[in-house]
Amino acid sequence: MSGQARSLWKLAGAVMLVVIAVWFIGSRYRHFHQGGENETQVWFYDEQKRQSYAVARDTIPPDGHGVRAVLVAFRGEENDPTKRRVAYLETYRQPLKDAMEQAKSARLRGKSLKQPPISRESDLFRTNDLVKRADETEWYVAGSQEGRKVMTDWRAWRSPDGREPVVCMP
Repeated sequence: MSGQARSLWKLAGAVMLVVIAVWFIGSRYRHFHQGGENETQVWFYDEQKRQSYAVARDTIPPDGHGVRAVLVAFRGEENDPTKRRVAYLETYRQPLKDAMEQAKSARLRGKSLKQPPISRESDLFRTNDLVKRADETEWYVAGSQEGRKVMTDWRAWRSPDGREPVVCMP
């Protein structure tokens, strides 16, 4: 094989590798932007049925009878559904829910909002994000002293043999 033919084969191989790399990166990018958040799941909790279930991460609470739930189990038991406990529940007041649904709708349509994205540090979020324990009826603003207590109390739970709780993912 001549030197020129060998160079052409090398060039063709390099071009083929570049095409494959671009295709792979493009498919990963499309996967992330089209369905990435919908494929990630979080726990919700139906307060009437007293039952947890998995939903798409971008589901905005309240959703029917369901609110977002943080489920925990003691280390080593997180894959056993019978060992999971609700650490706390979270929901949003209507102004925050409306703003988040508007942002989600714009994102799904490929549009951008005129205002910046909603941040957990914003006044809208801090005053409309509510939490409570599953066995209680009163909701607390998440940023309040009682709200922060609700969101952290579970960290002190221990199994009989001293294991710490860990957050369970669907």
